[in-house]
This record gives sequence, C-alpha cells and structure tokens, in this order.
Amino acid sequence: MEEGIAIASRSYLMRNDDVMTIGAILSFVLFTFVLYRSRMVFMYKITTFFSSRQIYSSNEVSVSNREIVDILLLIVLGCLSIGIILFSDIYAPSTSRYGIIALLTLGCALLIVFKGILYAIVNWTFFSVSQGNAWLSAFLFSVAIVSALAFPLSLLRVFCVDMFVNITHCLIGLIILQKIILLCKLYAHFRPKKYGGLLFFLYFCSVEIMPTLIAWQLMSRTAE
Repeated sequence: MEEGIAIASRSYLMRNDDVMTIGAILSFVLFTFVLYRSRMVFMYKITTFFSSRQIYSSNEVSVSNREIVDILLLIVLGCLSIGIILFSDIYAPSTSRYGIIALLTLGCALLIVFKGILYAIVNWTFFSVSQGNAWLSAFLFSVAIVSALAFPLSLLRVFCVDMFVNITHCLIGLIILQKIILLCKLYAHFRPKKYGGLLFFLYFCSVEIMPTLIAWQLMSRTAE
C-alpha cells in the first residue's frame, strides 16, 4: 500500500511516459529522413539566404515540390517541439497531458499561418508577385531552420529535463534569432529606400513582434 502511494505521488516525467518516448523516437526518425533527403537543397538555401537574387538550377526546380513538403514537415516538427517544451512549463496533474501538447502545437501552427496571411497582404500591397513569393519563401525557410534547432531541445526536455541548460531560455533565444535573421533578410532582399521605415514597421511591429508577444502573453496566462 505504501509503495502504491509513493508511486502515485511521484512527479510526472515525460521520459517515463511510453507515448512520449515512442513519439520522440518516431519524430527523430522523420526529422533525420527529412534532413537527409533535402540536405543539398537546404545547404544551398542557407548559403544564398541573404542574397537579393536567387538562381535555381534545373535540378533544384525539379524537386521544388518535395522541398516544400520537407520544409512544412520541419515546421510541423518545430511546432510540436515548442508544444512539448512549453507543456513541461505549464503542466498540472489535473489537466490532460496530450490535449495540452496538441493545443500548444496547434496554437504555434496557427500563429505561423496567421503571419503568412499578413505577409501575403502586405506583399500584395507594396511589392510584385515575385518579390512577395520570395519573401514568403524566406519566412517559411527561417521558421524551418528554427524548427530544426528547436527539435533537439525538445528531445533534451523529454529525456534530460533541464539537466544541462535552461531549455525554455534557449527557445526564447531561437525565436529572437529568427527575428534577427528576418530583419537582415528584409534589408538584403528589398533594399528599402522610399518605404524603408514603413517596411520595417509593417514587418517587424505589425507582423512579427506584435503577434509573437500576444501569443506569448496568452500562453503565459494559460500557465498561471
């Protein structure tokens, strides 16, 4: 009887959850497969990310659909990773574990979709179709890169808790890094002159900073 009470009183650890462990292993297999399959395309996009003009070879154009799929898969894994990291910060024993993770993951995905819609509206107003598509592609790729970096953090959170680093602080650092990358990309891609101040306001106050702060406040209130 005393042993049963001791087991029940133990704090929840994700590494002892069979569903979380299996999910982490399957996600790792998918993550490895995506990076291996599109490694050459991703390396090319990284090396030319800050170029104002990107020229794709015929081989790269022929795998563009696969590239989009792999970027979206990385973004989904990134949303799931953020959901797992935030889940461990707000989890309460009386709440549904998997329901919270699903809700946080969905919230991250909806935030990205919302930003994509805002970008499309702003691009349609100020830029040509090719410029707008190039910027939207750069935005999604930057999210995919941050997602690829956030996934190992989620594995650390599942199996190691905060044994080595504060994972939540690292996640915040990744989010800030993505904003800096987009800021540099905006300057390199559009070279704003006449509408320079307005562009920076629209992209980083209206589209990037404000939605991110609102989402963070909502998640913080959920944790309270």
